[in-house]
Amino acid sequence: MRPSSAEGSGVVTATTTGDDGRRERLAALREKHARRGGTADAAYWAIRDAIRTGVIGPGERLVELDLAAALEMSRTPVREALRRLEVERLVENAPRRGFSVPTVTLDDLIEIFEIREVLEGLAARRAAQRMGPAEIDALRTTVEQMERAVSGDDLTALSQASAQFHRMLRSGSRHARLPSLIGLLGDAYASLGAHELAPERVAPAVAEHRAILEAVANRDPDAAERVTREHARHALRAQILAHQLASPV
Repeated sequence: MRPSSAEGSGVVTATTTGDDGRRERLAALREKHARRGGTADAAYWAIRDAIRTGVIGPGERLVELDLAAALEMSRTPVREALRRLEVERLVENAPRRGFSVPTVTLDDLIEIFEIREVLEGLAARRAAQRMGPAEIDALRTTVEQMERAVSGDDLTALSQASAQFHRMLRSGSRHARLPSLIGLLGDAYASLGAHELAPERVAPAVAEHRAILEAVANRDPDAAERVTREHARHALRAQILAHQLASPV
């Protein structure tokens, strides 16, 4: 990922003077994650959540002093959090510029989704082998919620049910590290928006979730992995199209 070269991005901070709304949102995120561990952990999750949800956008600088003030803590835990996020490539640290949120390029997007495809496919394969009957029933209920959301033209409910479906699938894999690894990849491009569920993708995406469910319910790990990887490739195509449409000609 590379820093944005957009006009003015070099001087934007995480809490620009007068941006009380952003400061309040950062404080709310700090409170949300206060119980995650020590102060450095709270800072890490608050900043990561702020990047994921767009409170701090691509190309924006992350100034320790401003973040510490907004999160109501000293600079030391903020510095530790930023270094941790740098290792995970959710922030960058450039000479004379300091920490900033990277801009996701098309190459980044392809790389992220290629890795995600493999991990999501593995999760589905293991879920087909390891999920219990009650978990599969819950997975089926979630797909039915998605289908009702499509009928009711409720994109918010559809997006929530889709996210829940994938969380359940990862949990059902019984791989302790998979959910956090895939979650990290998701956060790396979350600022781009959910183009995977663009209008033309809604019906096919729900059908793909149904196909994954049936493969898992039939205890067919090969099919579960195959259809899940196909689903990830289709999601990538939707993101690429949205990225190209958003790029200046």
